[in-house]
This record gives sequence, structure tokens and C-alpha cells, in this order.
Amino acid sequence: MASIFKGSRVLEVGTATGRFAASLTQRGAEYTGVDLSQRMLRATFERTNHSASLIQMDGSKLGFRHYFDHVLCIRTFHFLQKPVEALQGMFSVLKPGGEALVTFETDNFLRRFLLFLGIGTSEQYYYKISDVEDMFLEAGFKIVRSGSVMRIPVTVYRRCPRSLLGIMRRLERLWPWPMHEYVLGVKS
Repeated sequence: MASIFKGSRVLEVGTATGRFAASLTQRGAEYTGVDLSQRMLRATFERTNHSASLIQMDGSKLGFRHYFDHVLCIRTFHFLQKPVEALQGMFSVLKPGGEALVTFETDNFLRRFLLFLGIGTSEQYYYKISDVEDMFLEAGFKIVRSGSVMRIPVTVYRRCPRSLLGIMRRLERLWPWPMHEYVLGVKS
């Protein structure tokens, strides 16, 4: 996958701490990141050794005049208050044939039960994969693929001792409910 991004122009909506930005810039991508948080942009700038173009901007109001080969929105989409507008903005900044990858927290029985117990956060939106696919179609994308990224909740991974991570990864195959899914769309 790294070769896909080498020499590509990549826009990331929601840089967070720059984990993906650092990986992409090291692999030769021309990286641009947007985030609402100045703190996250600073962290991304430091993590990329000052090699990223960063802009404080609302992901639902992308204002670029040039085109990107790829748009990524990893673990941010479920925080966007206007997801269709964000997807329309992603569509408009992509070159023809460009791809947008969005990951999001899912709406399922386990998530609702955890929220009922007060475990996790409700300051975000939870989607079914079909809902996000419909949003992609409404924004003009052709859907290439969709599926599960993580089946076990991220919160469990974060609280898990390192010594048990191997076991957790094996349990991923058995866990009945996807907790984090993705949709990949292309601008035809």
C-alpha cells in the first residue's frame, strides 16, 4: 500500500496526533492535513519533522482549489457534524479516479449496551455501514469496498496490557460485532 501513496497528493481530514501523516510523508506522499484542533496540528507538525502542510479547518468545509489523489478520514468521520457536506468536499478536491477512505465507529447492539453502562463516549455519531455508503453515493462517489477495520472496541485495546495484545488480535476473528468499519469510494 505504501507504493500507492509514493508521489501522491494526500489530504487527511482530521490529523489527530499525526500517526498516519508521519507514515505517509516518510513514504514520499505530498501530505496536506486539516484539523480543527491547533494542538493536534502542532503534534502532527512535530511528528512529521515539519514536512507536512497543515491547515486549521473544519473537515465539513474543505476549501481547496487543487486536486488530491487520495483523501483519508481515519477515526474522525464519526465526529463530523455534517458528514455529507464533508464527503461532498472530499469529492470536490479529488482528481478524477481519486479515492476517499473513511473509517467510522459503528452503531450496533454492543455499542448501545456500552453507552447505556456509561462506557465509551456519546459525543460522536455512530453509523451502520449502509448509512455511510448511502452518504458516499449522495456525495457522488462510486463505492469500491467497505468492511470491518476492528471488531474489538478501541477502548479495550487501549486498556489492554501489552502482554495480552497478541491474544486480543486473535480474538478479533471471533468477536461478533464490528466496532469500527470503513468505506472506500472513487470519484468516477
